[in-house]
Amino acid sequence: MNLEIREIGLPEAQEKAAREKEFHLFYSSYLGGFTRDRLLMNVPIDDHIFHRGDGVFDDALCIGGNYYLLNEHIDRFFFSAKAIRITIPFSKIEFKRVLTRLGILSGQKDFLARFFLSRGHGSMSVFPHEVNSPNLYVLIDRIPPLPDRYYKVGMIAVTSPTPMHPPVSPQVKTVDYLSNALMELSARSSGADAAIGVDSNGNITEGSNKNVAIIDKDGVFRFPSLDKILRGTTLMRGVEHVEALEKKKLVTGIRSGDIPVTEAYNAREILLFSTSLFVAPVIKYDGQTVGDGKPGVVWESLYRLFEKDFKPTRKSSAHRDRGVLTPLR
Repeated sequence: MNLEIREIGLPEAQEKAAREKEFHLFYSSYLGGFTRDRLLMNVPIDDHIFHRGDGVFDDALCIGGNYYLLNEHIDRFFFSAKAIRITIPFSKIEFKRVLTRLGILSGQKDFLARFFLSRGHGSMSVFPHEVNSPNLYVLIDRIPPLPDRYYKVGMIAVTSPTPMHPPVSPQVKTVDYLSNALMELSARSSGADAAIGVDSNGNITEGSNKNVAIIDKDGVFRFPSLDKILRGTTLMRGVEHVEALEKKKLVTGIRSGDIPVTEAYNAREILLFSTSLFVAPVIKYDGQTVGDGKPGVVWESLYRLFEKDFKPTRKSSAHRDRGVLTPLR
């Protein structure tokens, strides 16, 4: 951090911006268009999403020129905005066209679209009525690289010592992620890859940006009640895939409800779900080996089904009909 006080000119600012991480494209309703210049990828300092955390967001993955589960991400985005009483001045169909168009304009086939809706700009107070209309920001970003060992060896998780900040609702994806960041700090400081939250009754909830599920000792696929966690789009797709595994006798059932930490310790498998992770195995939790300490058969089967989602054949054209894949065209 440089605390030197001096006036910065545009050429120097441009030179510094050019050295930073390269994003593909940024759209701002405040600016009224998109830019490829990192220096212009800004949020107004008086925007309430910046100084009050008053806004919502979501992410959508695009691979091979196809958005994955885009309809589900848009539905959650609109739900979150409505829950905190931000009126979105456009329809879901219009927004879907915007995301598709921006994806095409980025010139990329593989990316992560990060979209944010703020209460608006116009004041530095906490009062919502003092702002102008909502602002939409969309960043077409690179897909964050993940270590191969997450899948080949497995992940290590710990219980988070940081209590999750009570949200407006677990289903609302707001930009207030301070508790989530502190969870990640606790995980890294203990040499783990992820932290898992636990409620006041000793039941696991979710990770900082991941859903959690287990295959219990009886072979049942279990995940926390949806009234206590974010309804993860990848988790829900995973549940659909598990239904197919149940028919193949790889799991004995599917259940949503409380999962005590002690039962997670004794699980056959622990799985983490997220947009960029898809599904990854946890081989050690709070220092205790999960199952036989190796990625399990349910994880392997689930991962293959997620991979298959991106390889639709003529027989699986329902992918597009049901909105699993949304092509950039």
